[in-house]
Amino acid sequence: MSLSEKITNMPRYTKVGFFAPLIALSTITIAILLAPGFDWITNALSDLGNYTTFFLSPYKLVSAIVFNSGLIVTGILMMLYAIWFLKWTTDIPTKIGVIPLIISLGFLIGIGVFSENFGYLHYQVSVGFFLTFPFSMWIIGIGWLRFSSLRWFSVLSIILPFISVFMWVDYMGGTSIWQQAVPEIVTALSAIVWLWIINLMRYQRKLSMIGEV
Repeated sequence: MSLSEKITNMPRYTKVGFFAPLIALSTITIAILLAPGFDWITNALSDLGNYTTFFLSPYKLVSAIVFNSGLIVTGILMMLYAIWFLKWTTDIPTKIGVIPLIISLGFLIGIGVFSENFGYLHYQVSVGFFLTFPFSMWIIGIGWLRFSSLRWFSVLSIILPFISVFMWVDYMGGTSIWQQAVPEIVTALSAIVWLWIINLMRYQRKLSMIGEV
């Protein structure tokens, strides 16, 4: 069976789990291309969603709309996926671990709705997103340690967030050479890869111990 046929035959929520994060990555990329003044070292990703920072781009309004709408759409789709996953799994530790994920996706939607123009409110939802997601990874990672076939993923889930934690601590301590954009994208990519692996394992029927496949 070809890749296109496999994708076509995938269950709906499996497709959502794979392709929804690509919406955010695509819109972030487009927003960066529309903002030639954006710099990974000196800017935050949220600067791309600011409707009035015209020093970044003459197309700033378009760039901001693309960036913010991408986060909102991705957040909504992935929240639907997470709620479906919560209903699908029969494993209590996994259910507990999915709850912070759903909360973090609510914060992701909030980042798109409440852009930098909203000041401190934007800061609150941004911090909320980056603080809640790691707990989903840690809880699920610890919970899945009891399954020998998933132990490698458990270790990955426990260790992976600490890369982001280190980068954020370095940034907050004033010793890093970058602004928020670098730890933001590293955190986002690690979260996306983590979700993709879970989605792939379920699609390959390797999660029978936590739910019916």
